Amino acid sequence: MHAASRRRTSLIGAALLIGIAASASAADHPGPAAVAQIVHARQDHFHALGKATKSLREQIGRANPDWTLVAADANQIEHLAAALPTWFPAGSGQGHGIKTKARAKIWAQPQAFASAAKTLAARAQDLAQTVASHDPGALRLRARALGQACGSCHHRFRAHSSWW
Repeated sequence: MHAASRRRTSLIGAALLIGIAASASAADHPGPAAVAQIVHARQDHFHALGKATKSLREQIGRANPDWTLVAADANQIEHLAAALPTWFPAGSGQGHGIKTKARAKIWAQPQAFASAAKTLAARAQDLAQTVASHDPGALRLRARALGQACGSCHHRFRAHSSWW
């Protein structure tokens, strides 16, 4: 291979690496518009999670729960809990002029956050699997365990509101 050809190949390779690095950097640090979309989607997901959890609590508090509704709520909770880690991509925290309660610890302590999210997903799965038993007592225990997993994560990774 001639020196000019090697140099051209090296320059092309370097340009590709720079392009890949720039793309990765842009993906790791989205712009303000992208952050706004991410945060709003995250908030929508949490709203849906809260709505399903509230509906489930109402049903398991009844003497005769609507088991079809309980199953739908539990399945939605399980699905959302499993997806939760994807709602927090790098660069989507505070500091972009977007209101979010996500604390910087999420990105500073990714293994701890991943562990908390994994616990939540496991508790949600336990809850969904318990629905088939039609046992309100067992379901309440699973719902309580799910609530504890939610609370643990909120305590560590969510900014507290002024009313807390």
